Amino acid sequence: MPAINRNFLFLGGAILLGIVASYMTVHYINNQVEVRTRATPTEMREVVVPVRDLDKGVNLTQQDIASREVPAEFVPADALTPDNYKDYIDQVLRAPLVQGAPISGSAVDRVTDHFSNLIDPGKVAYSIQVDESNSVSGLIVPGDHLDILLLMSGDDTDQIRPLLSDVPVLATGRLAKGMRNDGKNDDASYSNITLSLPPKDAQRLGMAMKVGELRVMLRSAGNGEPFDLKALSKADLLRYGRPIRGNGIQFIIGGNG
Repeated sequence: MPAINRNFLFLGGAILLGIVASYMTVHYINNQVEVRTRATPTEMREVVVPVRDLDKGVNLTQQDIASREVPAEFVPADALTPDNYKDYIDQVLRAPLVQGAPISGSAVDRVTDHFSNLIDPGKVAYSIQVDESNSVSGLIVPGDHLDILLLMSGDDTDQIRPLLSDVPVLATGRLAKGMRNDGKNDDASYSNITLSLPPKDAQRLGMAMKVGELRVMLRSAGNGEPFDLKALSKADLLRYGRPIRGNGIQFIIGGNG
C-alpha cells in the first residue's frame, strides 16, 4: 500500500477547515443581517395635525385641523390630541405650522377671559406696588422672572437680604400675558406687578412688606439658576471698602527736637 504524503494531508485538512470557516462566517453574517433588518412594529399615536400650512398670529379653528396617526417617536410631549385639542381652538398661533406635522401645545398662545385661569394649580396671584426705580425703569413685562430682596432699616443695623427667588410675573398693571385683549389694557404704564407664588411665599411676602422695603431684580430670559445671595449688612458693605493696613513711614509732627 503506497504511503500517503503528509503534505497532501496537511493541505487537505487546511482546505477542509477553510470551507468550514467560510460556511460559519457566511451563516453568522446572514444571521446578523436578518436580526438587524428584521422589521419591528412601530408604535403609533393619534394626534391632531393642520390640514394646511398656517402662519404665525392666526387663530386655530376646527376647520384647520384633523386627526392622524404618526410614529410615536415624532410626537412632541405636549402634542395636541383628540382628547385635548378643544382647549386650543380659537387660540392664537405663536409659531407657524406645517401641514401634516403634529401640533405642539407650545406653538399655541392660549388666551382666556378669566385671569384666574392663568394661575398654576397650587399657586396664588399676589400683587406688590412698584415705582420707576423698583421696576427696572418699567421694563418688566408679564412672563419675566424676578428675584425679590428685603431691605430693613434699624437704629443700629441696616440690612438687605434675599427673600424670594425666580418668581414668575403674571401681570404688570392690567396687562397679563394670556388674557384676551379687549382694548382696555393697551396702557403699558403700571404701578404694581402681580406674581405667581405658593401660598406660603405669598404670606412671607405680605409680612415682608410690613417690616421693610422690597427691591426686585430682573433675571435674564431662561435663567433659573440660584444666585446664592447672602444677607448683607451696612457693616458688611463698609468692611468691603476698608483700606488695608500696611507697613509705611511714620511721620511725627510737633514736639521738641
